[in-house]
Amino acid sequence: MLRNLPLPEGSTFTWVDLVDPTTAEMAEVAERYGLHPAAVRDLLNQPHLPKYERLPGQQLLILRAYDELAKRGDTIQAMTRRLVVLMMEGVIITVHRREQPFFAEAAQRAATGQALRPEQLVLSLCARAVKSFDEPLKESEEKLDQIEATLFNRKVPHLGIKQIYGLKRRCAVIKRTLGRITTALGPFKEQVRDDQGLLADVVEEADRLHTWADELLENATHLMNLEINLASQRTNEVMRVLTVFSAFFLPLTFIAGVYGMNFKRMPELEHRLGYPLVIGAMLLTALAIWAWFRRKGWLR
Repeated sequence: MLRNLPLPEGSTFTWVDLVDPTTAEMAEVAERYGLHPAAVRDLLNQPHLPKYERLPGQQLLILRAYDELAKRGDTIQAMTRRLVVLMMEGVIITVHRREQPFFAEAAQRAATGQALRPEQLVLSLCARAVKSFDEPLKESEEKLDQIEATLFNRKVPHLGIKQIYGLKRRCAVIKRTLGRITTALGPFKEQVRDDQGLLADVVEEADRLHTWADELLENATHLMNLEINLASQRTNEVMRVLTVFSAFFLPLTFIAGVYGMNFKRMPELEHRLGYPLVIGAMLLTALAIWAWFRRKGWLR
């Protein structure tokens, strides 16, 4: 879909927006505005990561923003959507795959504000694309805190290491994406007029979110290790209980096995109190083992 987005009166450029353009629409725009062939290829190629490229008479900036409709994804292509901004004399062309809330908000604000310069519109889009990662990081932090609280509470069920690994993957994707955006904005800073410090604010916000994502990634790694250690500890506790029970019954089983052998002459076999004596010996053995384990602290 090809459309011209409204701008405030007094703006000295036009804003052309393409939503999931076809090859024919892209060819029409390329012919109308004389786009560089490299720019046309980047505008149509979806898997691109954030980058900045300077072409003859044109500047190409590729951003990625969080896709609110893809909360189950854990890859860059699944979690984010590409926004391509092509700047040239008197025209700004934006290309994106589908409508996104951050883009709609930027367009609405640009249409109702004061007269804009091209770089102001581009920086507004950059700021909102970076800001789109704030909410998923907040959700990830809340889920990690919830998982950490339930790890030591056996009465509260939790999903375990699978959920932690999914959150770790998401934080890693956000961290890499923000790192790429920060890298792309570096050379872009040298080419735009930023007398209001808007680009510095965008870079600072991207750096803040990047640091936040790095902290959450580290927390998720620690929680994964903790979950593995706790699982090993629970296994060791089960094995300890089984070992204690085995230690109780092993000597009793030995005594029962000895008196179960079919020999004619065995101690106390024909004695009137033979059976009670053997049972008493078993009880005394079990009591002695219990007292020894208790003194060693193995029954706590």
